[in-house]
Amino acid sequence: MKLHIGSGLNLKDGYTNVDKFVRHPDIENWDILNLPVEDSCVEFVLAEHLAEHLTFAEEKQFFYEMFRVLKPHGTLRIEVPDIEWVLKAFISAKDNFQDFYKVGAVDHYFGNGLPIDNRWSLLTTAIWGNQNGEGQFHKNGYTMAKLESISKLVGFKSFSEEIDFKKGTQVIIADFTK
Repeated sequence: MKLHIGSGLNLKDGYTNVDKFVRHPDIENWDILNLPVEDSCVEFVLAEHLAEHLTFAEEKQFFYEMFRVLKPHGTLRIEVPDIEWVLKAFISAKDNFQDFYKVGAVDHYFGNGLPIDNRWSLLTTAIWGNQNGEGQFHKNGYTMAKLESISKLVGFKSFSEEIDFKKGTQVIIADFTK
């Protein structure tokens, strides 16, 4: 079994796609903090841009729940904005507020579009989420050091990470192996 947690409409073949907020016949609306699966039955969990949407209390529950459902040698792969990089970029960018955010906008970003040379752009949503609907608010942040510490706290046997640059912001892709 492979799970794609927080899938939205980005459905993955070969995965059970799970999203609390999206109603679709190919998506399970399971509670990711209490998955309806047996212990140690999942081979791989993919959580792209999900963990930053969790509260501090939910964060702990999430990582322990993923550990619970993973088979021995199973892997949790998460992708999150690199909050350290985003905050540094935000501080060094121009403060040129142009317009109010337009809910549902794909590229409006306060009148400044996507370029990250302005605080009120894609950088803002990397910090606080796009807020286009329920579940679209960021409540948490991650650095490589924090993710490695979480790996040890929860009991994962190995941890690896890489940096990628997607949609103009730096993200961390981390693998936690049970």
